[in-house]
Amino acid sequence: MIMRQPIFNGKSLLLLLSAFASMTASANETPDWVWQASLLYSSRTLDGTIVRKTEIANGVFGDLMATGDSMDLDHSNEFIYSVAGQYGKWRVGLNYLPTSYSGDGYAIVSLGGSQTGVLQKTRLATDINVDMVLASLTYDLIQTSSSRFGVGVGAGRTQIDLNIIPRIGNSIIYEGHQPFGFVSVYMANRYRNFLYGFNVNAISATFTGVHVNYSDYNLQLGYRLSDDDIKWDIVGGYRRVNFSIDLEFERDVVEADTNMTGPYIGIAATF
Repeated sequence: MIMRQPIFNGKSLLLLLSAFASMTASANETPDWVWQASLLYSSRTLDGTIVRKTEIANGVFGDLMATGDSMDLDHSNEFIYSVAGQYGKWRVGLNYLPTSYSGDGYAIVSLGGSQTGVLQKTRLATDINVDMVLASLTYDLIQTSSSRFGVGVGAGRTQIDLNIIPRIGNSIIYEGHQPFGFVSVYMANRYRNFLYGFNVNAISATFTGVHVNYSDYNLQLGYRLSDDDIKWDIVGGYRRVNFSIDLEFERDVVEADTNMTGPYIGIAATF
């Protein structure tokens, strides 16, 4: 007579219960915060156009136009500072990008008086400071041990200081700030010790009565030096920030359509 073995014996039932308990405990574990800080050195150029319209009389404007090339601006060599915290699939981040340009170039101005409408080239001294702070909240739609892909929203604040002084015509002297919001999409992957990913922020909307066009493209590569409790990475990449805004002050309207582009390299710590 053949005795049928029970589907579950005491040992297999114990193993099954242990596995279920382990999965339940893992599901109920509270995720820990993971923090990352980075310091990146960047060399960026400024391109685009800056146009000033000054109201000479009611409805009559005198113009000044300059481009990134004509202003002959030097490179902005500054550090980029960032810190971020990850909790489960949620991530908060803060990014600070100071930028400073100066140069001696030329602009095209529209003369007034008896020469109204006549265009003339004039020498130009330029100092431009743009400090951008970006705060973001993102969510990982896909999250594995080696990759993240998600979307998010953010808020930014740009401090703008312009000192553009032509030899002929009125100067552009402006100091102010502009808040704005944005949406973002990102991907971050790891293959062995190699890191790669991208991040895109963008918006076209009106904030505090000012229309802002902002887009930010960031391509990043890296290599993990250490996988200890504090993980150290060498990171580098290329970033392009487009920022377009119309500023109104006194009798002037300044239309700035600029982009700041350049490579960066630095180090990041995750803990």
